[in-house]
Amino acid sequence: MIRLVIGALLAAWSSAAALAQDVAQTVAQDVNQTETECDRLAGLWLLPRVEGMAQVYAITDPAPAIAACEAAMATDPDTAFFAVLLARALLVQDPQSARVIALLDGAAEALPALVSGQFGALYENGMAGLAASERSARNFYRAACDDWPERLARPGCAGLALMKIEGRGGPADETGGFAMLDNLCRSGWAMACTTRALQQELRGTATEPQIAQMLVQACEAGGLLGCSLLGFRYETELGVPYDMSRARALYERACEGGEMHGCANLGEVYRSGYGVAPDVPRAVALFERACDGNDPFACMALGDILANGRGVPVDVARAIVVLDRACWLGDPIACDDADMLR
Repeated sequence: MIRLVIGALLAAWSSAAALAQDVAQTVAQDVNQTETECDRLAGLWLLPRVEGMAQVYAITDPAPAIAACEAAMATDPDTAFFAVLLARALLVQDPQSARVIALLDGAAEALPALVSGQFGALYENGMAGLAASERSARNFYRAACDDWPERLARPGCAGLALMKIEGRGGPADETGGFAMLDNLCRSGWAMACTTRALQQELRGTATEPQIAQMLVQACEAGGLLGCSLLGFRYETELGVPYDMSRARALYERACEGGEMHGCANLGEVYRSGYGVAPDVPRAVALFERACDGNDPFACMALGDILANGRGVPVDVARAIVVLDRACWLGDPIACDDADMLR
């Protein structure tokens, strides 16, 4: 009888322990599947933590994104994706943030393809305290691409494809690089469609209608730069019929999503009155937004408007500031114009 009682107690205890473990696992899964403020403020564009969750094209205000992702990590320390999103927000605040490497290292075991792609980008651009190294970047991109067709391998594969095409960090392989971009584009990775279009345009290896079609693929897959570039083709009749209304709609779509190239192009539409009544105040607002987002054309255009009082009061001091920004972004004419105003 005693043996039976003890056996029953042990069975009950085991059952309770198993139930507690199941409940804990269910709670963890529920937490992992719940969209957080970190996802909403820093979610990777086209690579959300969980399919259907929020994604952010460009983080414009990193402080709340950092706070949200730190909170998400504190609540759910086992979800490595939050570390990647926090690293992303930190890089917007400070491209040389010393915390980024440790965060990515901590997420590497759970998310090897995604983290390898992130390290590739850091080495390619010399960020997070790492010295720029195309060879290291290419090696990390290759490591990421080893996990293809896993969706989180896409950014790394696209980086490797471009380096092959341009012969950076290792031997050139245009054929292999373009084949990789082709596969990535067909799989729905919009950035690969845009990159393929730009590279084939640069090399003259595709017709204008073919390039336009690649940009259609990019835009339809969520590539906002592709939308803006396609809009410019409708504006200038490159591979598609002239359609200013459609161009403006594409610029608006890109700009509203956070692509500054679209905001700059839309600003020019309203400055020059392409298919609409000229609206300088609206153009200025769009140029300001795009210039703050480091679009050199927008800074140059804004500087011209302010320096010459084109529809707004003359503001030479502010014009110098935005022209200096355009100069820093690589526009040599802006450098000369800023010097002439001093």
